[in-house]
Amino acid sequence: MKKLCALLLSIASLSLVACGGSQESGKDNTGGNGGGNKDKTITFWHCIGHDKMRNVESIINKFNEDHKDSGYQVVAEQVAGSYDQLHDAVKTKLNAGMVPSITMGYPDSFAEYIGNSGAERSKILKLDDFIKDDTSFKKEEFIAEYYNEGTHYHEQGTYSLPLYKSTEVMYYNKTMFEASAFYKAKKDEVRGTAKISDPSTWDWDTLTYVAKAIQEENKSISDFHALGYDSDSNLFISQMAQRDIPYTKAETEGSSDAEKLLSHFLYVDKSGKPNQKLVDFATEVYNLTQAGVLVTQGSYGSYASDLFKKKKVMFTVGSTGGSSYNEPNGAFKCGLTKVPAYNNNAKYIMQGPSLCFFKTNNPEKEKVAWEFYSKYVSETTMNANLALENSYDPVKAASYETDSYKEWVKDGLTEDGKDDIEANLQYRIPNLTKNLKDNYITSPVFIGSSKARTEIGSIIKYAKSNNGDINQAIIKAFQNSALSV
Repeated sequence: MKKLCALLLSIASLSLVACGGSQESGKDNTGGNGGGNKDKTITFWHCIGHDKMRNVESIINKFNEDHKDSGYQVVAEQVAGSYDQLHDAVKTKLNAGMVPSITMGYPDSFAEYIGNSGAERSKILKLDDFIKDDTSFKKEEFIAEYYNEGTHYHEQGTYSLPLYKSTEVMYYNKTMFEASAFYKAKKDEVRGTAKISDPSTWDWDTLTYVAKAIQEENKSISDFHALGYDSDSNLFISQMAQRDIPYTKAETEGSSDAEKLLSHFLYVDKSGKPNQKLVDFATEVYNLTQAGVLVTQGSYGSYASDLFKKKKVMFTVGSTGGSSYNEPNGAFKCGLTKVPAYNNNAKYIMQGPSLCFFKTNNPEKEKVAWEFYSKYVSETTMNANLALENSYDPVKAASYETDSYKEWVKDGLTEDGKDDIEANLQYRIPNLTKNLKDNYITSPVFIGSSKARTEIGSIIKYAKSNNGDINQAIIKAFQNSALSV
């Protein structure tokens, strides 16, 4: 292990020299150059599918109509089909000298666009001056957790702003669960504060207790798995937060550059030994996957939502933004609740994209691009419509009081104001997530945090390929994280 750490330190030292940021060229993707660029096209790179673009296009059309006399126009360009692919595409295009005005994404990606050579050499704009100069922009109008996410970078200041936000919830086949022999025998059982008949009261241990029993009952059904979890990374990051298992930190420590780099990653100690609580949890997850009780994307190779709709998974955890992938369309009654937390320590992943604004060496166009966000994208009604279309939450408190928001969520409630089990999930989710915001968590953001997220979610996959060796799987995740920076 000492040899491994020494190797990490030596290679990390070299990587710090190689990964310095560089000033972007000022050339945008329409071919203009620098401050002399007369182009007035504000290019917005995104990864939103065509079927989810209706309200984005409505906002763009409104902006373009209002600015037709000035000549400024927003043009949306889908450059990828997923956030990971978008991140790769943006990096490739930036290296080719193409620079958009705006792109969507996650803070892990934006941290890389900022770079590690100081704020002056960041590829994206620090937004504090725009915020200060725009007297109509009030940051206190935003949901605090959503707004503050854009201020937690390795450079001081605000570098991104929220587009819309989501979290994870648990979907379950209520029809199948309540028809099971287990339910009929145990529905009146109480375990601490958990009632077997009511999944909204469950903690993690109750969930796995039920899942094991359901799996045993259905062991004769081919490819049946009681529990699914779409994101391995979210499973580990959420549970590590709930169990107080160290994951990463944005701050660094140590005397050398290499020591500072490695100090970001906390799930392996300085001697190279994995955190024992993480070993214990990963072992639990691995054993559940080996027994067929649990399937994750990493352990199974596809999302649990596919199996859920085929009635091959009874309980599944997935993003609210992906609710359409779990919509049974009348095939069975779909229960909906918060994700059972370890010891009821309710900490839930905050997801959903933000926007960053690139330096184009055209201050006038950068100011108009800012206006596109401040007066259009984040406008209360337009943002509510945009978010709800995609099963996300809007970013301003006032959006939740708009007529369009109230009418939307009303379709997910019964006449007495309770969750309507017969309604489509997209109408039901906002009534659940509005009560979860105080429990949202985000992971530390730094250059390399994106890789750490990927690697922590690869532990079960690594263990499967190495005869179930959990310790080595965690060390591999650490090694890949540290050497990637």
